[in-house]
Amino acid sequence: MKMKRELWLTIGMVIVNILFISFFTVLAVESPPQLIPLEELPEETPEIIALREKLEAYIDDYTSDMIEMSEHLYHNPEPGYYEYESSKYVAAELEKYGFEVEFGVEGLDEEYNTVIEKLHNARNLPVAFTAKYKGKSEYPVIAFTTEMDALRGNPPFHGCAHNQQPPVALGAAIALTKIMDENNIPGSIWVIHLPAEEIPPPDPTAMFNAGYFDEVDFVLQTHGGVNSGVFNRPLAGTGAAQLINANIYEFRGKTAHSAGDPWNGRDAGDAVRAMWMMIDMIREHSRPEFRFHGAIVETAVAPNSINDRVVFDHWVRANPGLSKEDLNQKVEQINTIAKAAAMGTFTDVEISHYADYGSGVTTAWANALGWYYTKMYSDEGMTSDEPGRQASGWDVGQWACWSIPGIGSERGDWTIAMADVPPTAGHSQEKADLTITPLGHRSLPLMAKRQAAVALRLVTQPELLVKINEELAQWREYGLEKGYVTEDVFRLKNK
Repeated sequence: MKMKRELWLTIGMVIVNILFISFFTVLAVESPPQLIPLEELPEETPEIIALREKLEAYIDDYTSDMIEMSEHLYHNPEPGYYEYESSKYVAAELEKYGFEVEFGVEGLDEEYNTVIEKLHNARNLPVAFTAKYKGKSEYPVIAFTTEMDALRGNPPFHGCAHNQQPPVALGAAIALTKIMDENNIPGSIWVIHLPAEEIPPPDPTAMFNAGYFDEVDFVLQTHGGVNSGVFNRPLAGTGAAQLINANIYEFRGKTAHSAGDPWNGRDAGDAVRAMWMMIDMIREHSRPEFRFHGAIVETAVAPNSINDRVVFDHWVRANPGLSKEDLNQKVEQINTIAKAAAMGTFTDVEISHYADYGSGVTTAWANALGWYYTKMYSDEGMTSDEPGRQASGWDVGQWACWSIPGIGSERGDWTIAMADVPPTAGHSQEKADLTITPLGHRSLPLMAKRQAAVALRLVTQPELLVKINEELAQWREYGLEKGYVTEDVFRLKNK
């Protein structure tokens, strides 16, 4: 009888332990809330309302300059990494208003630097700049980012509405500096130009890894554009984005006459063909969530010469359900294939890792603040509180937004919604043309007011930024447990 009782006690303890572990395992992977009720936001005090109305007046005064800037960039498009005149034009405007501008980025990863130097002669990102209002870096540092690269084409064109980004950023930043100066509000306002958004690798992530954003406390990004349809409220969270690892494979052989003495050559083109063939073979032995993308970006120009150099750009993409570790292991397999292809064709290969794209993350507190002003500045009936898509974070590469909170506008966390906007395809000439219509002109001050109002709340109600950072820490813990992110991605600092 005693033995039976002890046996049942033992079984009971095992069951309790299993339930205890299961309960806390479930708790450990539970995500933070994806929505914060707008009623939980601190109220706009009468003082803040008065400041916001003055802010709106300053933006109205600057609207003609915003329209002029948008039109200028539309008519003078420059593709990514070649925004030389565009960046100088925007920087000069900022200097007129007391911003101190510094071009270039030091400390970039050498592999990344080597790739952009080879492909675009863009070592240290000479067209990137940070403009700090009177050189200030006091807490909190609110950064308005801007991109001004046009889509590649003949000629280039602003089919992604990047001509609208600088005027919106400048309209918000310049107006806010006036309000902060007049009312002795602590904090700093920066405008950061992120070049080549339309062309990999993701420059914001590389700049972040180099310490470029170390003093930044919040990022406001607007993609520009006049968008059709009703906007739904964006969800906070992570895990929806895909993971991407991008490498350049530079094969080198030996040239020879293709007809006269090809036996004296070693064809780098053969190496790429062998690599591509083996990648096709490995698809069968890869989980279905993987995708493989490749493009020959440089090769010989004459068919009667053996290829002595071929450059192959290859991405491994991991869809949701795969972890960063899964991706890294698959990339190792692809790198082994490249080395085998070089060995089998008696060529050499140099592998340069240049880009990581990952799961983004946004916070419910930041999204709630952004949505409050999206509703305020959008046309009547053009927003819905029904949950929409998950916002993807402010960083194109998405790693930086795990350490620095912000609001973007790439996927769902929009700025303002307008009525009577005709639908246009993204990256189209029609989309570009819409930016210089009366609708496009009207959207500029509305977007600037939304961005400036969000920033005003952060500098006048610092408890909001505290809540946002506390929530972001929870998302980091969740992302680590789910495998969406790894510790090496973070670049954290004490405030």
